[in-house]
Amino acid sequence: MMMQNKIQLVVFLAGILSKASCDLQRFVLIQDPKTWTEAQSYCRRICVDLATVQSDEDITKLKEAANAENFPSDAWIGFSRDVWRWSYQNMPVSNAKWDSFQPDLPDTDVACGNINSKGRWGDRTCTDADNFFCQLDNQNTLQDKFEYIDSVRLSWHDAQTYCRTHYTDLAAVTDDAENTFLASELSSRNLNDAWFGLYRIPWLWSDNSGVLWSSVKWKSTQPDNLNEIQCARANPGALMVKDNCSTPLPFYCRENRRMQRVRFTIKSDTSLNQSTVMQALEKKMNQILSDQDVNIRSSITWIIQPDGKIFQRLKTENTPQTACKVL
Repeated sequence: MMMQNKIQLVVFLAGILSKASCDLQRFVLIQDPKTWTEAQSYCRRICVDLATVQSDEDITKLKEAANAENFPSDAWIGFSRDVWRWSYQNMPVSNAKWDSFQPDLPDTDVACGNINSKGRWGDRTCTDADNFFCQLDNQNTLQDKFEYIDSVRLSWHDAQTYCRTHYTDLAAVTDDAENTFLASELSSRNLNDAWFGLYRIPWLWSDNSGVLWSSVKWKSTQPDNLNEIQCARANPGALMVKDNCSTPLPFYCRENRRMQRVRFTIKSDTSLNQSTVMQALEKKMNQILSDQDVNIRSSITWIIQPDGKIFQRLKTENTPQTACKVL
């Protein structure tokens, strides 16, 4: 009898746990200091991702997480921006040749790079139309590797498409000789500048959420226009400051919680010990949750009835059977 009831209970719970749930999100403060990249890896492995903070609800969650730990300081959140890169193979820039007061576009803008006849670099709005340099792979000489395109003036992204269609990509400068060659090509044509493959993507959220700039809250004077790799830390009020991504700091993770309410009935011919039943049910429910996701973290909360008890006895009435009529 007991074994039969146990089997029925397992089937009943398995059906309930696949339905009727609500998903909740919260922020969790991890006070073990890590670099931004280490914190991102931790959050993605243990929770969901680093915290995205760009709404009033997000700010409330961050404050709650900080207050729960009496935490008054700054901690990493999931906001970061990349350094300047080359369009070709998304390579990082190793030896920048910025002109005076360059780059000067706002830190929150997409920006593209050009080279001038003196070999100095500048940033411009990517929609500007200009001539450009393309490159080919596996060429022995610089004259064969780079091609100046003067037949058409295009935006940076259209120039990128053109080069990738007809050549390999927009030109990437990997050493001083290549930089000098491109500058001399412009100088020999009495031209000032041209697009090449340099570009910058502005700030992004770690979970790839779209950035709502009107909702992003920076401290005064932030973000500055320094060009090294930068990540964002936030105080308990969700005001952000740029910092070097290699700085070890506490961090906020975003955690998804699924809350499910389960009601069940236990049939027994004898009285049941409430504590024993609770332990058995918790063990079985944890087993079911574990089978659904090996990395899930779960907890069970029992709802106490007004009379102080968890389980309520149901009264059943025996319905007399009606005899069949004999025709």
